[in-house]
Amino acid sequence: MPGAPLPLMLTLLLAAQPVATDLYVPALPHIAADLGAAAGHAQGTLTVFILAFGIAQLAAGPLVDDHGRRRVLLWGLALYVLAAVAAALAPSLPLLLAARAVQGVATAAAVVGARAIIRDGNAGAASLRVMARSLAGQSAIGVACPLAGGLAAQYLGWHATLGMVAGFGVLAWLAVYTGYRETWRKPVVGSGAGVLAFLANPQFVACALLAGLSFSGALCFLVLSPFVFIGEFGMSRAAFGAMPALCSLAFLLGTLLCGRLLRRWSMPRVVRLGACLSLAGGAGQVLLWHGGVHTVWALAVPQCVYMLGHGFHNPCGQAGAVAPFPAQAGRAAAVSGFVLTATGFTSAQLATASTASASATLVAAMGCISAALGVVALVCVPLACRDGPLPRPAAN
Repeated sequence: MPGAPLPLMLTLLLAAQPVATDLYVPALPHIAADLGAAAGHAQGTLTVFILAFGIAQLAAGPLVDDHGRRRVLLWGLALYVLAAVAAALAPSLPLLLAARAVQGVATAAAVVGARAIIRDGNAGAASLRVMARSLAGQSAIGVACPLAGGLAAQYLGWHATLGMVAGFGVLAWLAVYTGYRETWRKPVVGSGAGVLAFLANPQFVACALLAGLSFSGALCFLVLSPFVFIGEFGMSRAAFGAMPALCSLAFLLGTLLCGRLLRRWSMPRVVRLGACLSLAGGAGQVLLWHGGVHTVWALAVPQCVYMLGHGFHNPCGQAGAVAPFPAQAGRAAAVSGFVLTATGFTSAQLATASTASASATLVAAMGCISAALGVVALVCVPLACRDGPLPRPAAN
């Protein structure tokens, strides 16, 4: 059987997380109605996934560093498929929540393994460019997920959306099994680094916060948008799928631009450009909404601008955090991933706990997140990376 190319495999592994969330998001209101749950409880199927995903990364990092990337990936993806099947067949909300938590654990193995593989063969600016290319592929899949999920939810029901997640997991498992030759090297005894070693590194902290805050804006939109566009604006589930798809398309464009610019610009300069886009998106949403423009596009267009900036921040943040730790790539990817997920989870929890309308909550959340992201991107990252291992690459 011919093996899958490494870039395709990395794309599939990194896409395991957005596929597990974006595919079924259009079905959230349907899940709430079918299982007799409140909207906030249906949103819990997303937040419990994110929580499990974040915590499990702390265990996945040592596993991929101590036992190899391939073995952990194959076991993790097998669990991913089984959990998706269990979620699709769940007859009640508690069982659905349990299956989603297990799938979050399995997804952590896939994503941490992919980040470690990227660092295995690349250093400095090269790792940023590989991460950007891989995330571009991930975001291309992300464009299709809400569209396919919206159609499946509309015509086949919410169970079908989770069945599609299981099918994606099978493809990712086959890509690893047929196409990946182990890049891990057995570690030297005592070479492991603890959490405090990562948190003491300014570049790690700044880049992990950059990725985490940027992800928070994307996650808050993902959690709240079904209840804004379907619940408040009356869109059909199939039509709603276009909203997150547009955001994923903007993210795709951002990652492509990021990869090109990293060939000529330093990482802090690329991040500053991304910050301008993120701030423009968050501020635009706030100004339009409070200026009385209460329409679908007053929310969607600024969100797309924000997601364009997210396409700069995510690869720079993820690869930049791992770059100083080549011998502990799995652990560094795990801790940075935990910071990313914990930041996003906390933001989403605060958003879902709001007593205001979903639209008002979304606008307030995006305004606060984009402001905090601007501080990290414009001040913290340039200071932390000024003397770091990511020099400006030579122009081609």
